[in-house]
Amino acid sequence: MRWNFSSIAYVLILVLMTGDAVDPQGPPKPTPRDVVTESNRKELDNLLLRKPILTSEDSAARQATLKQINEDFKALQLLTNELVTAISGPDQIDYKSALKLISEISGKASRLKSNMVLPKADPDKKKTPVEILNTSTFSAEVAVLDKVVVSFTTNPIFQQPDVIDIDLAKKASGDLVSIIDQSGRLKKAASKLAKK
Repeated sequence: MRWNFSSIAYVLILVLMTGDAVDPQGPPKPTPRDVVTESNRKELDNLLLRKPILTSEDSAARQATLKQINEDFKALQLLTNELVTAISGPDQIDYKSALKLISEISGKASRLKSNMVLPKADPDKKKTPVEILNTSTFSAEVAVLDKVVVSFTTNPIFQQPDVIDIDLAKKASGDLVSIIDQSGRLKKAASKLAKK
């Protein structure tokens, strides 16, 4: 049988069209949902880390950073709960203990901000901060800190792995900045009030 150009072209087209059927034992094709889920997961990782795509030898560093983010995220909640409990008792506030907890909260929030590198938050038109002069204003400002920590930790971007939303990421970023600012103010106040 002689092959001419059109016969060869026909066979090539046929092979290309049936290429998937030639290797029945090949890996199954991912469904569109699998592709979207994997894409969202990678996008979230990159959003949270905002670093260049790491090579395989850097995967251990990436895993270590993700582990640190997870630990700091949990610790931020636990330390804030501990602070709220510590100042809610009937006894006089132990400002030295409160100062230690606030310093840890500030450190965890700062490291989260550094490791996650979330997009810059929209400018916040803040009102003038309340001056913390006594126990009641200190307690009220700790409640404000607690509210911001709850807002940050319950952000849907952290609760639902398939959620990729730049506005939610900016909100998380703004909350972290607020936590750092508020804890800084509380540290100064606790230090002054401890001396009274």
